[in-house]
Amino acid sequence: MRDEFINEIKFNEGFSSKIYECSVGKDTIGYGFKVDCLSSDEIALNGGKVEPMPKENADKILNLKLKKLEKEAFEVFDWLENAPLKVQECVIEMCYQMGIPGVKKFNHTLHYMRTAQYQKAYENGLKSLWAKQTPKRAKRVLGKLLADL
Repeated sequence: MRDEFINEIKFNEGFSSKIYECSVGKDTIGYGFKVDCLSSDEIALNGGKVEPMPKENADKILNLKLKKLEKEAFEVFDWLENAPLKVQECVIEMCYQMGIPGVKKFNHTLHYMRTAQYQKAYENGLKSLWAKQTPKRAKRVLGKLLADL
């Protein structure tokens, strides 16, 4: 994964070395890691504990999470691996924020991405509840579709 892409996720998520309650009431740490979703191999990267989590350990966990997420996204969205990088990164970041089950509900937006109708994908995605809840992030993430990387 491109360093720029990883840095965009870091920017969009923010960082906390201590556990905090996210907007939906889940205990969270690092770059938006839900504590109850941290796997044993991810926790091992932080010395076997969840808290505190220094940035350098959170960086390692983020890289591992993104590798796992990319693999799963390519399996679930069988067209994605052959899509342009900007589409891959858009979908993977959406999956990072909302989970694959959440992104699977974006039927029209995904169709427009898959068929290279990027303006329609952008406009349709911005009509979603996700875009209403996190408008700046949604515009940044979907905006990749309109730019050349």
